Amino acid sequence: VFRLSLDAEAATTPQFVINHRNRKKEIVVQDETNKLYLISGEGKVLWKKQLDSRIQGDIQQVDLYKNGRLQLAFTTNEQFLVLDRNGKEVEPFTMSFKGGNLNPLAVFDYENNRNYRFVVTQGRKIYMYNRRGQIVSGYTYTEAAAMVLREPQHFRIGSRDYLVFQLEDGSLRILNRVGKTRVPVSQRFAFSDNRVYLYQNQFTFTDDSGRLYAIDTKGKLSASKLNLDPLHRIDATSKTLATLTENTLTIKGRPITLDLGVYTAPKIFYLYDKIYVSVTDLQTEKVYLFDSQTKGIPGFPVFGTDAMRLDDVDNNRRLELVTKGQGNDLILYRMN
Repeated sequence: VFRLSLDAEAATTPQFVINHRNRKKEIVVQDETNKLYLISGEGKVLWKKQLDSRIQGDIQQVDLYKNGRLQLAFTTNEQFLVLDRNGKEVEPFTMSFKGGNLNPLAVFDYENNRNYRFVVTQGRKIYMYNRRGQIVSGYTYTEAAAMVLREPQHFRIGSRDYLVFQLEDGSLRILNRVGKTRVPVSQRFAFSDNRVYLYQNQFTFTDDSGRLYAIDTKGKLSASKLNLDPLHRIDATSKTLATLTENTLTIKGRPITLDLGVYTAPKIFYLYDKIYVSVTDLQTEKVYLFDSQTKGIPGFPVFGTDAMRLDDVDNNRRLELVTKGQGNDLILYRMN
């Protein structure tokens, strides 16, 4: 659809966000000089904003005022920021954290009523804010026993909420909304570089020797040996598990052997009742896309130098994907 040159090379994986005025998708990406861009689906740069440091993880969209207008919420290495559609900072959210090294932002919406909880984690410290930017007073788990490894996760099973924290000492904390233990987990784990997922209604994660662990809501632990290498990557939805170990991609238990290469983590997309899984080979600069049967989607691989994101930009049921190209380029492809 288009190829667009940024002022510098993209430093984050481009991702889609919703334009609340027309419900179409736009692209956000940050370049190596820490400039953030909002780009239309036609390839027009709508604005650029200079940030202090690199964005951590994904940008989230929130509706702080419950009026249908969406804001962008994220952490950089040193700040927690919320920007409006024009790239302006939303008060009082521009918060700086001395010493930096923030994890990605976690956004919880317990009742799907936009009474958000924003969770910023830094070292052992956990800061939980409400949608007005105030610290949530009833929440008690504000300092962990060890460094918090990545952004915490929120899962809902039935009518109960579970907040999940992975700590550097190998402990897994599964808490309720106020920060008290909901599911006790006594064992320690050598966590892999993957987060915890809710898969088949169990808290599911892997360790660095390639074991897959599942913990149910009663705290019962089961482990299965998946023979994954220490650098394996996984992604999961409630019913689909995708794993990548060396050059073997497995989706729902069906493996496919890819060419030897250096691959990005598998990413699952669920669009129009169909599952897609993508990986990119960074060595040969090829972007692959598979269905839930691990069959290649026709027309792939395409050229790209980073992980891709898949969505329907103009809501016409034809899918587009965005990825990085050569040098400073971003590329948007349309699938046939």
